[in-house]
Amino acid sequence: MVDEHANLRELNVQSQGVNLAKVRNFVVDVAKDCGFDENVIYDIKVAVGEAIANAMEHGSPLGEANHVKVVCRCDGDNLNIQITDEGVFKRAFPVAEEAVSYRGHGILLMLALMDKVTIDESAHGTTVSLTKNFRPDSQEATKTA
Repeated sequence: MVDEHANLRELNVQSQGVNLAKVRNFVVDVAKDCGFDENVIYDIKVAVGEAIANAMEHGSPLGEANHVKVVCRCDGDNLNIQITDEGVFKRAFPVAEEAVSYRGHGILLMLALMDKVTIDESAHGTTVSLTKNFRPDSQEATKTA
């Protein structure tokens, strides 16, 4: 289901891996409509991909029976994306250097690629909010760099 209003778009999907691309493409379309350039859109797409994969893997206690909700709000200053699952947030613990893992870096990627990342826990699920500020001057610099 896609609900489109002027600056608000919403997508609800079942917690299934086949829906990862659907969510990423949805957010890419929203970011394009907001006026972000392709380099910034790629960063947004990667951050959202990490958040949605985490929601489906860790925030879906009933597996594919659960749903993930994506809400995008775009205004003249920024794009805010909220990804809400139906699970309980699991805090990660630091790993010793000798036991380096190739997993568990999604939140770090989100923090590096977005301007603001928050994680809100509740009894009904976890919401990850990703915000990208709209900076036309810095986007122009990105294009020419």
